[in-house]
Amino acid sequence: MSLELSTFEVKPSSINKEIKVPSSKSYANRLLILAAIDKDPVVIRNIPLSSDVIKMVECLKIIGLDIKVKDDSIEVKNSFPECEQVTSEAVCLETGDGGTTNRFILPLLARGKNRYILIPEGHMRVRPMSPLVDALKQLGCELEYSVDPSQEWITVKGPIHVKKEVEVDCSESTQFITGLSLATVDKEITVKPYRLEVSLPYWRLTLHLLESYRKKELDYINPVDFSSLTYPLALAAVNGKVLVKNAKEVDIYQADSKFIQCLKDMGAEISFGPEGLFCKSRELAAIEFDGYQCPDAIPTLLYLCSFAKGKSRIYNLEVLTHKECDRFSEMIRILEAFGVSFEVNYNDFEIMIVGKSAKSHFVEFTPEKDHRMVMVSYLFMRSLAGGILHNSEHVKKSFANFFEVMSSPNELS
Repeated sequence: MSLELSTFEVKPSSINKEIKVPSSKSYANRLLILAAIDKDPVVIRNIPLSSDVIKMVECLKIIGLDIKVKDDSIEVKNSFPECEQVTSEAVCLETGDGGTTNRFILPLLARGKNRYILIPEGHMRVRPMSPLVDALKQLGCELEYSVDPSQEWITVKGPIHVKKEVEVDCSESTQFITGLSLATVDKEITVKPYRLEVSLPYWRLTLHLLESYRKKELDYINPVDFSSLTYPLALAAVNGKVLVKNAKEVDIYQADSKFIQCLKDMGAEISFGPEGLFCKSRELAAIEFDGYQCPDAIPTLLYLCSFAKGKSRIYNLEVLTHKECDRFSEMIRILEAFGVSFEVNYNDFEIMIVGKSAKSHFVEFTPEKDHRMVMVSYLFMRSLAGGILHNSEHVKKSFANFFEVMSSPNELS
């Protein structure tokens, strides 16, 4: 990969190897917020090299948290807002483009007394935030919010001081209620979801970790990331085989664990065993699937459907428009770039894919600066005739060593 040009040349080939995939940034950023408010030192093991998690740790250090990093473990030794150094100057935090980073740290900052300015990157400025902003205002916080790039994005000053019940609109994301629930777990505040329609497993994950906090767990092991897992599994299901050594069982708290059942339903050979999760290609059948269930896995599923026999229908995809880019529009552009036959229902946010229709030709392609769009473009190139992939450095958001893991020599017997 050229770091200067951020390009990667993809050579067409099957996959045939043993691998390990990263741990979950969804768990990690939730646990970091809980660790930041715990009065006792907290250890989180198996932290991923995700730019979202790295950005979260950087911001926590700036607001006064004493964080020690050793190998892949983190120890948070003090708590917020007790560690806060009160100042009359606004504290600026570069929060990156991650939904979990921005939506989780905002309510944490609202526990403090300082004025904090969040400085996002990329598409984050225009992603939904209003439900969380509105909820924090109801809890007594001073908060200014603007999507105008000429103005500050979000300025917040706490502390939260109203004891009450607050409802949070979850129709666009459960990250709003997650962020608020994590930051108020030790307060006399009842946080209730309404229009809870999208990514329900992520909310169940939050409830699971809140319960762990209440039980005073102080040492956590971060599990494997099922979103990252979808890429090698999908490639193996289309052409090859893979053994994922650090995936030993389904994690019901990760929405993208549903991808395992999708592979089974489509006909791939896939099973957990003592050595890990094994997947091998067989002829794949078309599928109908509700995109609300696991939105981060949908781009990978659309790739998979492009190599299945028959016509697949993936629906309820409006949630894709609220991600690091408009993934609904970007996936249409990707399908077009690789010659896949498909139909789009723009009113109902559905995509119907005719399987085995992709054109096998070398493609030079520049996806949006979105890790999942980069990785799914790689899958198409790898399965067809190769290509030149731009914006490749954005895999660092969730799967920093993606190209090394996916592209190193085959080794599975």
